[in-house]
Amino acid sequence: MKAIIIGAGKIGFNIAQTLSQEGHDVYVIEKDEERQQIVAENLDVQAVLGNGADSALLESIDIENADLLVAVTESDELNLLACMLAGQYGVEKTVARVRKPEYDHNNKLMQNPALNVDLVINPERVAAAEIAKIITVPEAVDVNYYAKGKIMLLELLIEDGNPVIGKALKDIHGEHHFLVAAILRGDELIIPRGDDIMLEDDRVFVIGRTDQMREIETYLGFQRRTVHSVMMIGGGRVAFYLAQLLEKRGLEVKIIEKDYKHCKVLAGELDEAIILHGDGSDIDLLQDEGIQDTDMFITLTEDDRLNILVSLMAKRLGAQKTIAQVRRSDYLPLIEAVGIDIAISPRLLTAEAVLRFVRNSEFLSINVLEQGSAEVYEIILTEHMKHMIHQPIRALGLPKGILIGALFRNNDAIIPSGNDVLEPGDRIIMFVTASMVRKVEHFLR
Repeated sequence: MKAIIIGAGKIGFNIAQTLSQEGHDVYVIEKDEERQQIVAENLDVQAVLGNGADSALLESIDIENADLLVAVTESDELNLLACMLAGQYGVEKTVARVRKPEYDHNNKLMQNPALNVDLVINPERVAAAEIAKIITVPEAVDVNYYAKGKIMLLELLIEDGNPVIGKALKDIHGEHHFLVAAILRGDELIIPRGDDIMLEDDRVFVIGRTDQMREIETYLGFQRRTVHSVMMIGGGRVAFYLAQLLEKRGLEVKIIEKDYKHCKVLAGELDEAIILHGDGSDIDLLQDEGIQDTDMFITLTEDDRLNILVSLMAKRLGAQKTIAQVRRSDYLPLIEAVGIDIAISPRLLTAEAVLRFVRNSEFLSINVLEQGSAEVYEIILTEHMKHMIHQPIRALGLPKGILIGALFRNNDAIIPSGNDVLEPGDRIIMFVTASMVRKVEHFLR
């Protein structure tokens, strides 16, 4: 596949890096010479200096033969214009990052076929949706749904005092079937066997039926809490979109924002959320607003260091769980080490969403786990996959690092054993380690 990426910021860089590693022919267009040089020196791609909406420049890199164009610059207008041009040249798939609310909600504009945008991606909406998923299952580090929501994948952290520490997986069971698809231990991702022992600080990836997951969590020493109250620091777009989602669930939402004019805007646009004018790093203010009784505390300012600092303060003041927005990827490993529960990066989440879109059309969805240590594929089996259908899973000869964790058949979610036979039309959830990502499409064929 030939791909053209316009914009070499964090999102563009991550997309270009992944596509290049998968063996695709990648061109990156960037108007800032310093950024263009960083791409040229660090990635195995063609780094081009210039304006991504310049038709002469696009023709010079043979856009007529491109399969994909992704426009992720800071300018919504340039991104939309680049996709329009790509359509005129016959590019098969186009993606545009669009952040401005006036474009996001203008259906007539965004649905105009002349724009030729196959996927409109809004980083702030993506981040808000991810946080909303986590709030549904607050004891989890990450939450993903598959098979029309019937199957759930949870990432859980085994902390000191958990009764499963020291137990073998084969000894952890209950009424409902589930699968521990992987264990992240330090920097090593393990596809476990029944004899593997659970250790403190393990991160386990658990697949089960959504309607049974609450009970499954108890087998692993977790008790699901219900979130009633959420406090956010910073009233930007992520906070606004998240508040809209949480209001629909009937949660108590407080937003602390230091800009008084913006407080008035938020108060006018949100129905139930309480908007407070103040400094989110003010300990007295946090205590006065009941931080010690807050179920979920989320820092969403534009300052990563402030988000980390205030999250640590909130944890010490009694907040049940903390989520920090972190835009700099080099800060992400620091988050868990200092005691913050979860870090959210809108840029990385956006890059992952774009990659899910551009992958093979047989993949209904793709989720990237733990910054690329593994991926989860949702696939519908077809008649031409003769090496997979009409035989038990244990006979497939799955390469090490590829695991079928669940399947969806006739509106029923199944956690399979090695004896289950796959049939055409089955929707399977496949767990794939990073080392096998390049090989999974070849195996499916």
